[in-house]
Amino acid sequence: MLALLVAVVFAGCGAPGPGSPRQIVKKAIDAQGDLKSVHMEMDVTLQLEGGPGDSHGASRYLRGEGYFEKPDKSRMTVKTGSGQVEVVAVGGRLFVKTAGAASWTEQEPSRQPLSGFSPGDVADYLKYTKGLQLVDVKKGTYHLKFDLDMGRYTQRFRVPDVDPSVFKGMDAHMEVWILEDSYYIEKAKMSFAGDLSKVGRGKVSMSTEIEFSEFNQPVTIEAPM
Repeated sequence: MLALLVAVVFAGCGAPGPGSPRQIVKKAIDAQGDLKSVHMEMDVTLQLEGGPGDSHGASRYLRGEGYFEKPDKSRMTVKTGSGQVEVVAVGGRLFVKTAGAASWTEQEPSRQPLSGFSPGDVADYLKYTKGLQLVDVKKGTYHLKFDLDMGRYTQRFRVPDVDPSVFKGMDAHMEVWILEDSYYIEKAKMSFAGDLSKVGRGKVSMSTEIEFSEFNQPVTIEAPM
């Protein structure tokens, strides 16, 4: 489910003016793409109602903290209700170590629990905004909000094991805070609620908050095995 955080087309038409929300977003996409490394913190809450078996009424929480190194490396500590897990992704390989384990294990990349949260993923959300608005500018930060078309995102990015038609007509709501001097994304928040009974998930509510810091600070991430 975490890979479903995403979005839709720039509102309006014509060339963006200087300082317009679309111009801010364009600069943020470019800046985020140039990031060499960054520190990440994320909180995700997922509520399931009417799902099968023990998922009925279940509430799940995930907190992740760690680093991203360009182009495709990350090292995260992930805490959930069932315990703590260390996750290292290097290229197309994924390594996991649970709390108390003596060694790492390699898993299929499709099981990566942090899809949708890298600097590039968040920049992709900005490419497909709908109803983009500049809320305010405070303390050197642009605060913007927009809606995300979940159906078009899953179709555009071909999320594994997800039928885009299931999300047709569903929107998520998102806010981003972009630094005025560098145009790096400092924070992003997303909320989504939808009925996924057609795929046996029942009603799903999700809220996510991601924060970025320590931009371009030296980081070295290597495969643990």
